[in-house]
Amino acid sequence: MLTQSWPPELSKVTPGRLRQKVQRARNLRDKYRDLARQQAGEARSKRDPRSTRPAQGNQNTKLKAQIFDEALERFQARLADVES
Repeated sequence: MLTQSWPPELSKVTPGRLRQKVQRARNLRDKYRDLARQQAGEARSKRDPRSTRPAQGNQNTKLKAQIFDEALERFQARLADVES
């Protein structure tokens, strides 16, 4: 999905598929954003760990959230261009 968010692959995606990719990218961005927030709380010992071992860091999770946020912006921009 991420490779299709960059040109020239982005121009090949149909408007229907773009809407699906916007929704999927938004869901994944939200998932990793919420997970990063949870992991930050666990690392500071402010929250109980969801597993047997508390989270140690969340840099990779934050990076994933940022990557999907950028892909979402590209998909939304392309969808706006196609629909106008």
